[in-house]
Amino acid sequence: MINSNNSMSRRDFIETAAVGAAVLATGPVFSISANEEKAMPAKDIYVCSKCGHVEFGAAPENCPVCFAPKDQYKENNTVFSDAISNYKDAGISHTPAITAKKKSSLISETPTYEISVRIGKKLHPMEEAHHIQFLDCYIDDKYIARISLSLSSTPAATFYTKAAGAKVRVIEVCSVHGYWQAEAVPA
Repeated sequence: MINSNNSMSRRDFIETAAVGAAVLATGPVFSISANEEKAMPAKDIYVCSKCGHVEFGAAPENCPVCFAPKDQYKENNTVFSDAISNYKDAGISHTPAITAKKKSSLISETPTYEISVRIGKKLHPMEEAHHIQFLDCYIDDKYIARISLSLSSTPAATFYTKAAGAKVRVIEVCSVHGYWQAEAVPA
């Protein structure tokens, strides 16, 4: 609540920030075209029961991560909203913060997107009982790569890709709180 001094208590600020992060983590509510933003219906979401990989629109013939056949995918259109509704205050430490650049500072000799990701505004813990298992990167909802994290790593990573597109999506999977995602437009 904002008081008469036009200020907000720390608790109210943190609660508001967590709700905002949770809203951002719900995924795309629009697609970006060259000239406009427009409402877009949610795509079907399929999750590989072997490795946890997510596909949008349809299950592939074989998982691009573990090569499991198509019958190992299960449709789960609420995989992201379930995490948000079950763990309302978790968005602050689970929503991927993405910085996407169309030109890499490390790889300059060829066109390369540089996509840096940090898990959580409040950095996510990496403990035996509670950690980030992996990060998957997508360009225009097409899978690019996975980075698996160990307990000795920090929950952050950078993807480098020759793939280009209008939208970057990163999905992270927490051992306790499930699937979270965020999107960015490369600058």
